[in-house]
Amino acid sequence: MAASSADQPTFTLNRNSAWDRKGIARFLDGAVVPLRLGIESKRSPLIVTLWFEFRDDAIWCAAHRDSLVVRALHDKPDCAIDISTNDIPYRGVRGGGTVACLPADGAETLARLIERYLGGDDSQLARWLKSREDDEGALKITPNWLTSWDFSERMADI
Repeated sequence: MAASSADQPTFTLNRNSAWDRKGIARFLDGAVVPLRLGIESKRSPLIVTLWFEFRDDAIWCAAHRDSLVVRALHDKPDCAIDISTNDIPYRGVRGGGTVACLPADGAETLARLIERYLGGDDSQLARWLKSREDDEGALKITPNWLTSWDFSERMADI
């Protein structure tokens, strides 16, 4: 599992969460769905969909260093996140935190995400993404709080 050495994530858990801290960490470690990142830009709120990895009590993404999301995060690093399934039964994690933009970790993070989402770097998409790795930066999201929901029981007969 990707949790810390103490095996206890450091975020505050909402009291109505369907899962405990370890359950949230297990879901984030195994969910290969996009993360939705909510941030404030100079013009308006913005939602960005990104690949992610849960590692070392943080959520890691990659983004082009000159992208709108990176520029906006330099001004205001607070964010909201949603990571949820798109298929029945619906379940997921949402919360809030802060984002650090780490340009030096971009290529490594991108390589990890390509492996996680594409299963390797031999596809046309993987090659295209890797051709841009020098311009990628890592986004390290440190959750302040998280909660989860799981509609598995109520959707069991669907």
